[in-house]
Amino acid sequence: MRRLLTPPWLVLHFFAVVLTTGFSLLGWWQLSRAQGGNAISWGYAFEWPLFALFTLALWIRQMRLELHKDAPEGKARKGRPEPPPMTSPFETSILRARQSDTQSPGSTA
Repeated sequence: MRRLLTPPWLVLHFFAVVLTTGFSLLGWWQLSRAQGGNAISWGYAFEWPLFALFTLALWIRQMRLELHKDAPEGKARKGRPEPPPMTSPFETSILRARQSDTQSPGSTA
């Protein structure tokens, strides 16, 4: 938890709070304009709060990634098994083709 109180993280916390507050206030402002008769402001009244939620989601995600950074690689989280690594169904064909390209005498690298 202490690593979230380092100077770079304090700057990130500051920007996250400022952006979330600013986007929320801009949404409130656009809502008041929309209620006053400005039709295009209805779209912005919904858009700015979405930006605020997106900022919060990224901020929380980055904090969670930072806190789980030192977790062991193979350790399953909360009893769930770790998913298998993603592979291509064509992986063996690709590897065979690469090997034949490097072994052929006429190939240039």
